[in-house]
Amino acid sequence: MNAITELGYLGLEVSSLPEWERFAADALGMAVSAGPLPDTRWLQMDEQRCRVILLEGAADDHVFAGWRVRDQAAVKAFGQRLTEQGISWSWASDNELAVRAVRPMLHFQDPTGIRHEVFCEPLSAATRVIPSRFVTGKGGMGHAVFLSPDYPATLRFALDVLGFRLTDIVEAKVGTAEDIHMEASFLHTNERHHSFAVAQQPSNAPGQKRLHHFMAEVESVEEVGTARDRCLAMGLTVVQDIGQHRNDKMISFYVQTPSGFFVEVGWGGRKVDADWQVRTYDKFS
Repeated sequence: MNAITELGYLGLEVSSLPEWERFAADALGMAVSAGPLPDTRWLQMDEQRCRVILLEGAADDHVFAGWRVRDQAAVKAFGQRLTEQGISWSWASDNELAVRAVRPMLHFQDPTGIRHEVFCEPLSAATRVIPSRFVTGKGGMGHAVFLSPDYPATLRFALDVLGFRLTDIVEAKVGTAEDIHMEASFLHTNERHHSFAVAQQPSNAPGQKRLHHFMAEVESVEEVGTARDRCLAMGLTVVQDIGQHRNDKMISFYVQTPSGFFVEVGWGGRKVDADWQVRTYDKFS
């Protein structure tokens, strides 16, 4: 069994908190509240105090991913294993713990500089007033898909250090003329088809975001459609309209965030079981 049980939260550095507050509340249906430090916001999806943490800054990209483990002993054991593997790590500061609303937490980086955090004991919110109904529970907050300048190294790190298990692979032609070959690996750590995925960052796109998208799952296909309607009514860019993925069977659409990367809103994803067989697909959707 992997020590990591779920994707617990994501941290995003964004250049416009007001635009993100409107996007999160009015388009995605998340509850928005002020974080504990100036220029921070919490986005709530369930009873956990925050699932997405917004920090004001210029990056407009992902800045950390929080991976939950069972208890404090598991956090300490994870640190020990990092030391044994020769990977530097640090305990979180009091301010970092406050912003994430967890305790305790340690952090480290993968070979391309993506920051990962391992924690337990997320704090609960005082109230649960959330417009949309999100699917979290055993599957965690959803999934995150990254573009890496060193795809093989990031994949090895996800398997050997984070301890994820390969779900499947997609090797497909993409682009308007289907002239770009892309390979992506999808990995799981619980029943969700994937909590983490990685693809090669295109060499001809030096300004590309690290985070391609994160996914929020809702409770019905009708909620996918109404979320899409809200996005279009707000004048947001739906970059990929409603369709179904070949591998996880999720019915979803993708909308561009105020920071330029995307959010996938979906329903109906497959669950991984003990008899799962790894496959390679030739199309994403």
